[in-house]
Amino acid sequence: MLQVIHKQLSLLKIKLRFLILIVFFLIALIPISSSFINKEEDLISGKLNEHINQSTTEIVKQLDSLSIVFNSNSVDKKKCRMHYETARKHFKEIEFYLEYNFPFHSKYYINGPLVNKAELEYNYKTFQPHGFQALEQIIYSDDVDLAVNCKHELALLKQSIEYVRDKSKKKVFQLSTSIDMLRFEIIRIMSLYLNGYDCTINKQGLEETKSILNGFSKTINLLPKNESKKKDCYRIIESAKRYLSKNSDYDSFNRLQFIISYLRPLYEELYNFYDKGAKSENTNYAVNIRQNFFYGENWFNKKFFSVVLKDSARATKQAELGRLLFFDPILSGNNKRACASCHNPANAFGGDVDFNLLFEGDEKLKRNTPSLLNSLFQKSFFYDGRSLQLEDQVSDVLTNHKEMFSTADNLVYKLKQSPEYKKLFETAFENTEDTAITYYGVLKSISEYERTLISLNSPFDKYVRGDEKQLSKDEIDGYNIFSGKALCGSCHFFPLFNGLVPPFYSDNEFEVIGVAQNKLNKELDADSGRYNVTKNSIHLASFKTSGLRHIEQTAPYMHNGAYTTVDEVIDFYVKGGGAGLGLDVRNQTLPFDSLQLSLVEIDCLKKFLLCLTDKNYNPSVPKSLPIVNMKGLEIRKVGGNY
Repeated sequence: MLQVIHKQLSLLKIKLRFLILIVFFLIALIPISSSFINKEEDLISGKLNEHINQSTTEIVKQLDSLSIVFNSNSVDKKKCRMHYETARKHFKEIEFYLEYNFPFHSKYYINGPLVNKAELEYNYKTFQPHGFQALEQIIYSDDVDLAVNCKHELALLKQSIEYVRDKSKKKVFQLSTSIDMLRFEIIRIMSLYLNGYDCTINKQGLEETKSILNGFSKTINLLPKNESKKKDCYRIIESAKRYLSKNSDYDSFNRLQFIISYLRPLYEELYNFYDKGAKSENTNYAVNIRQNFFYGENWFNKKFFSVVLKDSARATKQAELGRLLFFDPILSGNNKRACASCHNPANAFGGDVDFNLLFEGDEKLKRNTPSLLNSLFQKSFFYDGRSLQLEDQVSDVLTNHKEMFSTADNLVYKLKQSPEYKKLFETAFENTEDTAITYYGVLKSISEYERTLISLNSPFDKYVRGDEKQLSKDEIDGYNIFSGKALCGSCHFFPLFNGLVPPFYSDNEFEVIGVAQNKLNKELDADSGRYNVTKNSIHLASFKTSGLRHIEQTAPYMHNGAYTTVDEVIDFYVKGGGAGLGLDVRNQTLPFDSLQLSLVEIDCLKKFLLCLTDKNYNPSVPKSLPIVNMKGLEIRKVGGNY
């Protein structure tokens, strides 16, 4: 018996030793695998950081040379511009990296636009423009004291470049992140730099695009991937640079041709550098940057623009409920006005009058009703941006005594008198407290419905996605005028054509354009706009940049409905906005000199704007509303009475 027990113990020891060996073997594999990954990351990081260090060092060198020129007795403007342009060339080669890793410094101190900024995240503190564009304005102008102004700007810019150089020395990158940065830069080129958002004074945006592409080639060369993939990218890049060299006139440059023939193919080719894991990884970017297709509704990451909560799993059902609520006047204080009363689906969910009526119906509201199409793709709401999410916007309207004049308790009480609404809420908010019908459930449902109001399938969209038969030559020329000579694209950004700033789409632009009281253009409109929210003087009479989708269906135009036709709007901008019309406009962000467009150019511009309408877009309107067991609510008009 003892021999059997001893034998069994011996076998058990052998098995245990074997198991221990297996465990040690598996543990040993982990550092090998991890080491392999870390080696790839270290390889990419080391090479990329060296490239960044060399480029930033060269930028500092050129800025030092520029400083010497300014400290001399007589300022040589030719030398100034030479050193500035050389510094810009090196900056543009690594811009993809700086914008991704140092967004604050890039926006406010390295290459900020030539307008004052005041954002919520910095308590609406005013940031004056600094960096390369501020230097450009000084160096290419004859009306300023170069030596005095440039010394300060040079010192700030040099300090910022040295800061990012020092902070970059130990950064670690995955291959996928490097590709993300390059693809974001492609979006930046097509939506900002081909649209006058940079190089606004010297108009060297096309030449600088070649510098960006040179930076692409250098960066792609650092990647530890298949050489054939690199060659395909090099081929596209070199072809793009040749096209830029042959077509160097900024105003006549065919931006659409450049986008579809070179930028889109390069964007799609870079997709091949992602490994399988990166392609399937969920990233919290505004665009689905790691998908292989370029542009379209699914190109945008809808979750980025939504409030993702525990009940969002049933967003589709909530949107279906929200559609009924949107058209139901039961939500108003008098049961006669619905959301759709002002946001009419026939007018791209906007208004068709300058101002809708007040709740009482005897006077008018103070602002025009904007379209709700593509409201998902915004980061603030109302013309003054006072709400930061759709749920807030909906609540503001429902409880506003001038609009819907309702209360949370009253509208919930009325909805609870409907067996059908009860069932719909139970389905839309299953296993949450909102199954019982709550005010929050109402707000969430209407918001989810508004998030479905997407129109990104116009002839223009189809053209950009590859169907080149969709646009006529005049419409293509119109887009190039819109983005180039007319400067429209520097505020209404491609491809959404609203004021949400690409490529990260994290904030909305607000502009001071000097809208008149009416089409006579005799007096400035008195509305203070965003100033009412921020109390910052730079926002006096500034308004959120509206979207241009379905523009032919959304007349009248501007925050006050001052202009009734597209022609009147174009004329306003062509003449230089309010200041160009001779009105006293403070801090106008719109260039106030005449655009000097010919009649042919104006006609092409208009044709382009009209091709942003999807004529097949046909939103579904409820045929009837849920029955409510309450006197006076048995029959209600779909969409309200007024």
